[in-house]
Amino acid sequence: MYRHVAGGPQHALPMALTALLLLGLIAVKPLMAVHIQGNDRAGLVTTGIEALAAQGMWPLALLVGLLVLGAPVARVAGVIAVMLRLHTGRSAASPRATARLFALTEVLRPWAMLDVFLLGLLVGYSKLYGFANAEVLAGGLALGGYVLAITVMDQWLDRRALWSAIDHVPSDPAPPPHRWIACSVCGRIHSCDGGADPHRCTRCGSRLHAREPDSLGRTTALVATSAILYVPANLLPVMTVVNFGQGDPSTILGGVGELAGSGMWPLALLVFVASVAVPVLKLGGLAWFVVTAWRGSAVRLQGRTRLYRFIDAIGRWSNVDVFMIAILTALVQFGAVASVRADTGAIAFAAVVILTMLASHVFDPRVMWDRAEERRHD
Repeated sequence: MYRHVAGGPQHALPMALTALLLLGLIAVKPLMAVHIQGNDRAGLVTTGIEALAAQGMWPLALLVGLLVLGAPVARVAGVIAVMLRLHTGRSAASPRATARLFALTEVLRPWAMLDVFLLGLLVGYSKLYGFANAEVLAGGLALGGYVLAITVMDQWLDRRALWSAIDHVPSDPAPPPHRWIACSVCGRIHSCDGGADPHRCTRCGSRLHAREPDSLGRTTALVATSAILYVPANLLPVMTVVNFGQGDPSTILGGVGELAGSGMWPLALLVFVASVAVPVLKLGGLAWFVVTAWRGSAVRLQGRTRLYRFIDAIGRWSNVDVFMIAILTALVQFGAVASVRADTGAIAFAAVVILTMLASHVFDPRVMWDRAEERRHD
């Protein structure tokens, strides 16, 4: 089903420009300030990244930097560049370059996680309640504005109209018995005459596959690795809070318990769903898909396909705890009075989130239908 968005591809340009402006404010303005025992400290987005790196958690620092700065900036700048090229007519001279750029922004879309970072900021603010005074500053307000602007931009961004405006190439006619392949990025249909599959999309240049290559094998490996890492991710502390010289290591479930114990049941439930229930659902669901696909099971094929789409959409939100740790590590650094240190459990948990996202990406749900059909004909 296709829903046309009124206003055409340029309709989202003002929101994209607004988002880019707010990204600049987020980068240079403090997100939040903390006041403890007469000591004050404000933190930027980059402060948390620097603090993680200083603690030896450079994999976590690199990941946070890519997800909350690199990917959002690249995506918004790319969308603006595409729209300006269309507006000025430069796209007509090199439609392939414009198409490749827009394809890149689509790939970056799930990895640009400032919306998840905003939720992490809210959780971090709540965790500070009781032993520190915290206030949201200009950068935090800009972060909220960015999330609103990017949400509206995505709602107004008519992708089909935009692809047509970039390079209006009609899809190849492919009447039966010819086969065809749809580009997973721009949606262009390519005919496969004589069984020879084209290697790249003629519009955006993305690789074409009738099915994701070795989908089951790669998904199995990623899910198995995620399941192994899920054990230390939950057993090891993800951070240690030092309060007046006393260290208090905290696991993911321990953090949920602290929020609930403080009377913040709605937020505790939200963190539990994002950081505990969603990873379990992803691992269990992906394992179910893989096992049933290997067996060629035809049971609940439609239900499994719907569940896959749901898992693929919500997986990124499990990074809430990772971002919350980065925020607290940046803000709470007052020596023996109070400090927060990231622990190894955070790296394991971040790895689980990223690996399950990759597993969801490489898994091709059509393989479940193919295997069931093959078994039916055996």
